[in-house]
Amino acid sequence: METYIREQGLTMQSFAEQAGVNRGTLSAIINRNPPRKISVRELDLITKGMGLPEGELYSLYAEECFIQAVPHWRRLKPFLLRCAETGKLDCIGKVLEMLLDNLSHIGEIFATAEQMYEQGYRDASKLLYRCVIESEKYNNSERLAISHYRMFQIAIGKDMEANLRAALQFEPYRKSLPLELLLDSLVELLKIYFFIHNWNHIVKVSDELIEQSQAVFGERKRRKSNSNSLRADTVRLRRSLIHYYGQGYLCKATALQKMGDLEEARIEIARYADLSWLEPANTEEEQEVQKYASWAKANLYTLDILAGRKDTLKEYVEFLRNNPEEILSGLATIIQSANKYDFSIDDILWKFFDEISGFESYNDSVSMERRLRLAIQMSIYYFRRGKFSEGIESCLKALDLAVTTNNQTVFAEAVTLFEAYRAYTGPPHEEVFKTVIEQMRIRTTLKYSMQI
Repeated sequence: METYIREQGLTMQSFAEQAGVNRGTLSAIINRNPPRKISVRELDLITKGMGLPEGELYSLYAEECFIQAVPHWRRLKPFLLRCAETGKLDCIGKVLEMLLDNLSHIGEIFATAEQMYEQGYRDASKLLYRCVIESEKYNNSERLAISHYRMFQIAIGKDMEANLRAALQFEPYRKSLPLELLLDSLVELLKIYFFIHNWNHIVKVSDELIEQSQAVFGERKRRKSNSNSLRADTVRLRRSLIHYYGQGYLCKATALQKMGDLEEARIEIARYADLSWLEPANTEEEQEVQKYASWAKANLYTLDILAGRKDTLKEYVEFLRNNPEEILSGLATIIQSANKYDFSIDDILWKFFDEISGFESYNDSVSMERRLRLAIQMSIYYFRRGKFSEGIESCLKALDLAVTTNNQTVFAEAVTLFEAYRAYTGPPHEEVFKTVIEQMRIRTTLKYSMQI
């Protein structure tokens, strides 16, 4: 700063005005011995006054104020938050490395990580959560469990294999979470295990979610029946109990269906078909009850179709027409049944031609899995019907989706299908096939190189 003032031919007063800093403050920072401690706000003003990019001086500031000197949390926290805002993750890393030698700040580090997480600075919060995990790894603390949970949430993306690794790393810590976070974590774990088709584990986690939801419901009923109780609700859930009960029964029913236990699945569907006994407290919760009732109706149709009851097809198609959000999942079910029981659904595919074309824009993780299931089933259907061109196109679509989601099981199935009908391919198909194979090879090679 002194060099800049001298080289620019400025006075203390002129630079103070240029930077928007009080002249006396600036003089104390430069001339006092020891120098006056500078705040992050003042540093930002000075940086801007010198015409430097935002955060340009943070590395020097961290070195002088926090690494070479004993840090004070009242000054350190604003600096970490500003580093998160400006993306100066290297500065955060340097400071945290020094703080690991002083465990007295772990509580503040955790609280700041939570603040960063809530504000959307996920990459920055990861550095702080790692610091907490390292310092608390021998303690079975709630803080440690929450840090692992946040790392799990941050890691979730479109790569199903990476999601599974994150889930497996987090899951042993879930029982130490506060109940309001435990319920959310169970819902998120169910989504991960759904994508990898671990149906037995889904039943286990679903039962735990239902059991924990029952614990909250029972406590609320006891408190409500006690007219003398003035205690506030001790568990502040992020979603309604309808959501958690519904997800538990829905996922359990789906897992049972996938395992072929259709009668047990019907029993679980009946449990979420009417959740009004949870006494919805507002319009939003009433709509949630209706949502699960609608899903129950759709999934009862699914069981009938999967059991080969073609007589329900017309009614189911009409249901899908009236419930567009169910079309993607519903068509996958219809085609799966058609493949299993060998009946034609060409008329149904024609009726939903426009909707099928529009599925390309469905890019959330749930829809991607459903699109993958639809594509592989359509490929099988077309090949069996002698429509080899359409089968090849659907097979290549399944391959592309399998690469995107890193679903190696379906990828292997699609490759087998392609090879079986390769005689019906042309140069454009071969070029696409070569590209997706190379993409999966690169992804697999990268994964193993990272593990090594």
